[in-house]
This record gives sequence, structure tokens and C-alpha cells, in this order.
Amino acid sequence: MLKNYLLFVSSFVGSCLGAQEVHSALQLRNSHLWRGIEVSAGLIYTGDLHLDYKNFYAGFWAGGNVDGSYKEFNNYIGYKNKHLTLELWDIYNFSPGATYNNKEFFNYSARETGRFWDFRSYYTISDQFPLVLSWNTVVFGRDRNSENTGNKYSSFVSGEYPVYKKDNLEVRGRVGYAFALDSYGEKNNFFAKDSGFNEVSLIVSKSFTIEGYKIPLGIWGMWNPVNNNAFLQFSVQVYSF
Repeated sequence: MLKNYLLFVSSFVGSCLGAQEVHSALQLRNSHLWRGIEVSAGLIYTGDLHLDYKNFYAGFWAGGNVDGSYKEFNNYIGYKNKHLTLELWDIYNFSPGATYNNKEFFNYSARETGRFWDFRSYYTISDQFPLVLSWNTVVFGRDRNSENTGNKYSSFVSGEYPVYKKDNLEVRGRVGYAFALDSYGEKNNFFAKDSGFNEVSLIVSKSFTIEGYKIPLGIWGMWNPVNNNAFLQFSVQVYSF
């Protein structure tokens, strides 16, 4: 409902007033990949703006492509300490070709809304063993069963580890498993057509410096055994502060 969104905005403004740091970044990509899914392809931009206050932060994330077939705008809040990160994302994809309700931004009715709330958690084992374990669950929104009577609570758990790191080059591997906490007897979940390992990723990042300007580049190979497909993403970070 509108009241929920206004509460979110008011909490974000409160964070702004006491913010210690402001951060922003802009990337260009040939695709947008997420948890075994290719959300969109083509020349894509993604931008982020968030404000930090002690261990808490809040911000906005947006993405789109040059032909206008993909459009996304998200709000998020988070908490982070040395090893643990907790986030709640309010995700709204308003791409013109969507098959769900994407024309009512302030509609927070679970049976009607086109948005979803994504709870995210990340835990790094230690500095000596930097394995990142993650649990993520869709807690509200368009993650519904076929009868639209309840939320499936689709979840994605993963492990990510830096397999190689030297100077400005890093290679990370990630394996993710998707399932629904309440499947209602249906096979599919929000991330794949069935439960299983829906993401096996190899992510390479390297930074170059030209005339004092740092340019981070990325290559991401992602395989989805459940859906029987694979994707390759190239990215460049235009700016970051």
C-alpha cells in the first residue's frame, strides 16, 4: 500500500539526514544476469545511489537498456558489519512487455502487485577463508502460486569464493541452488522451472588505469543446469564514488 512506501521513503530520508557517506556507481553491460536468469540483453546501464550511516545504508538501484524494452527501479535498505550483511530490496520491473501488473508503482496488494520484496543475507566465514554464504528469499509480491492464493517464498542459496586474486585481477566462483519454501505442489519457483542448482558462475574482474582514471572491467560466465542454458556478460564501470 501507499502507506508502506511512504514509511520506506521516510526511513530513507531519515538516513539521508544523518548520512556520513554518499556512494554511487554506473555500469554499462551487454546483459543483466541475476541468479541463473538473463533478465535482459542488449546495451544495458545500471546505476546505484546509496547513503551510509554507521552500519546501516539505504539507496536506489536502476537499470534499463537503450531500446526501452527493459526498465527497473528498486529501493533497498541494509545493515553490514565485518562479516554479515542483511538487506531488503523492493524490486519493481516496469518493462513494457511484462506479463504482470507493472503500471501501478504504489500497488502493495499481494494478489495484484507487480513488485516483489527480496530479503538478502550474506555471511563471510573469515578473512583467512573468505567463503561467502548467502540466503535470499522473496518474502512478498509476485512470487505466487498458479491460483494466486499464496506466496511461494522462492529462495536462492549460494556459496561464492575468490579462487584467484593477484594485483588488480580477481576470479570468483559461485554455485547457487533455487527452491520454494512453500511450493503448493508446483515444480517451478521464481528463479527456475524446478528446484536445483540453477547457477554455476565464474566471474572475472580486472581494473585498468588510464591517465589516472581507474576503469574496472568484468566478464561473467553463468550456467543454469536446471533451465539448460548459459550466458556471458561483459561489463565496464563508468564511474564509482
